[in-house]
Amino acid sequence: MTLPPQTPSRQRMVRANGLDLAVTEYAPPDRPVGDRPLVLLHGIGSRAVSWWPVADALAARFRLYALDLRGHGASAKPTTGYLFPDYAADLADLLDVLGIDSPLLLGHSLGGLIALQWAVDHPDAAAGIALEDTALRTHPDILKAFDGWLALNAMPLAHAAASYRAEYPDWTDDDCRRAAESITAAAPAVFLELRTDSEANLESGADRLALLDVIRSPVLLIHGDLEAGSMVVPEDAARFAATVPKAQVERVPGAGHSIHRYQTAAFLERVVPFLEEVG
Repeated sequence: MTLPPQTPSRQRMVRANGLDLAVTEYAPPDRPVGDRPLVLLHGIGSRAVSWWPVADALAARFRLYALDLRGHGASAKPTTGYLFPDYAADLADLLDVLGIDSPLLLGHSLGGLIALQWAVDHPDAAAGIALEDTALRTHPDILKAFDGWLALNAMPLAHAAASYRAEYPDWTDDDCRRAAESITAAAPAVFLELRTDSEANLESGADRLALLDVIRSPVLLIHGDLEAGSMVVPEDAARFAATVPKAQVERVPGAGHSIHRYQTAAFLERVVPFLEEVG
């Protein structure tokens, strides 16, 4: 069961890149002055609440900002504009508006790809970037995943919750309802545009990793095992470590795609020391 964080928080709308973006800021009453800001970027079809399992632990060490990406949660949902450069432009302007220089970023899945796109455009601007099971290639199976997300997105809320209940019998009713609220509230174009982009990448053989050698900020990639549901191919993780000058790669044995939810302690043991060291 995923419980709401105990750390006090507030959600506010921030105007960035021409859009109103929902940002949840966690503010412990005894926060030390000078805490480093950490921006959290969730996965596709999700929203800021997906970080609940680790919010208290992270908020105890950093000034925490959890973003609802465009098209997700309470953020604006434009008709188009759901490719990586669109999200990265939102992030760049959001950091400016919040007055965050040399940020710490933590991205899960799509959130990690957004962080990488931003880092390609700002090669040495981040204090550090942590990536959670961020796919470094376009898998053929991703098209089937997009079709599944689109089907959930189109369902009534109760039907989507029932679908999550069937797929994840260990989840509570509240867990299923939150996931259903997240995916049914997302703009359909979130999935449609990236599905089309993924299909084009598969046809062209686009090499995402080849673009990352410009990144000079420290980057940690934490990933699981393919057979458990991870989306990171081991060969890609090794090549990532060899391509990005200040890259570190950590595998969590037996972990799937959502490490911060199912292997919370192992996730924090790897991510927090990295962020504290570089920050």
